[in-house]
Amino acid sequence: MKEIKIQTNQTDQNQEDLKAKFEIRNVNLFYGDFKAISDLTMDIYQNRITALIGPSGCGKSTFLRTLNRMNDFIEEFRIEGKVLLDGQDIYDPKIDPVEIRLRVGMVFQQPNPFPKSIYDNIALGPKINGYIGDLDELVYEALSKAYLWDEVKDKLQESAYSLSGGQQQRLCIARAIAMQPEVLLMDEPTASLDPISTNKIEELILELKEYYTIIIVTHNMQQAARIGDFTALFYQGKLIEYDSTFKIFTNPSQKITEDYITGRFG
Repeated sequence: MKEIKIQTNQTDQNQEDLKAKFEIRNVNLFYGDFKAISDLTMDIYQNRITALIGPSGCGKSTFLRTLNRMNDFIEEFRIEGKVLLDGQDIYDPKIDPVEIRLRVGMVFQQPNPFPKSIYDNIALGPKINGYIGDLDELVYEALSKAYLWDEVKDKLQESAYSLSGGQQQRLCIARAIAMQPEVLLMDEPTASLDPISTNKIEELILELKEYYTIIIVTHNMQQAARIGDFTALFYQGKLIEYDSTFKIFTNPSQKITEDYITGRFG
């Protein structure tokens, strides 16, 4: 096999010793008549970082949005199969999708702070959802976990738009954390950031897996190798290979995986 020119310091993960947070079973995803994902079965492990890689249009983001029912807002979206969160089918008709979105937070590619103060960006969601604890303490904890407190503690009432792009993205991560989710979904969270901000976000993600299960979509092979515990390659709506990041980047089982991560296509 051709040597893969990507460094990974990840150790091999033993899946048998890990708890599955999500169990995906025989899932097909449709937009009208178009099948975006075919026959997907996989487990996503608790307190681990799972990187979803693959060329544009392969179904990564569709799958990611399926995990907190964001696709429900698309009129022609349809799902077959089961998506189990801690053993509970999140698409069961008796399940409230709002509850799922509280348990499974999301951070988007472009930083999207509210046109409000830094403080209100964190406090507004919990307040609307009936949080009865100390809001000041919640804001402090969320910003601290996002490694942003020291940078903004003296300007909490200033507009979130006064922050740099990298700070805004960490604010959006803090905003998601403030909702006290169990899972964080991240759709290319560093795609619009400079290398220094990207490095800070990656360091943050590595720290956050102590508290959350994290699933990240990325087109950056080096990023997947640096932070992923597990990596899944999607291609043309199918899961091609899913294993520890160490194995995917050093000894993939499928030739198409080797071709993708060595830059032969995609």
